Amino acid sequence: MGTLPNMLRSMLVIGLFVLALVAIVPRITHVERPAVDAAAKASQVAAQTRWPVQLPKGLGDGWVPTVATYAPGTEGVATFTTVWMTPSGADIALKQATRVTNGWVARSVDDGEASGTVQVGGRSLQRYVSSNGGQVGYVERGAGATGLTLVASGTAPEDELKAFVAALAPVAAGPAASTPTGSPTDSPTDSPTDSNGTATPGS
Repeated sequence: MGTLPNMLRSMLVIGLFVLALVAIVPRITHVERPAVDAAAKASQVAAQTRWPVQLPKGLGDGWVPTVATYAPGTEGVATFTTVWMTPSGADIALKQATRVTNGWVARSVDDGEASGTVQVGGRSLQRYVSSNGGQVGYVERGAGATGLTLVASGTAPEDELKAFVAALAPVAAGPAASTPTGSPTDSPTDSPTDSNGTATPGS
């Protein structure tokens, strides 16, 4: 039967062994998501819908498109969504749609509160901030009922959000899908997203 000092020494050895294992085993700080061809999907959507679809151009290293979908969104509004991982490791979702509803806009900015306007790259955008301050969204309303509305929002620092919006430019329409104009379709680049455009296991 062991004595108390022997037991304490054994526990100390075991503790040091566990600490050594923790130190040498690599820890995953974030999950790397594969890039998707957002440009190809955007060109397809532009041809199919005849919307003036936009994507950021010339952002540089560290910006990775991880989601590109065209599908019904909040309240059934057909929405083209792309999600981008930023250099800081955060996410920015870009949502584009026509005939949007107030509910669609509210969910697109995570039900954030209106916080004035901001000028970025010659655009005047409505600014929204989530209740916990963790998400900022910019909204550019389309002209008239059929104008294209853009929402850029996410958890990224606001300077990254501004750089993203400043880089937005129209994309050239590519070959249209063989479905009725304006009808959401699936494609190999589609990924499930939640109502904010963030990739999820199911939508």
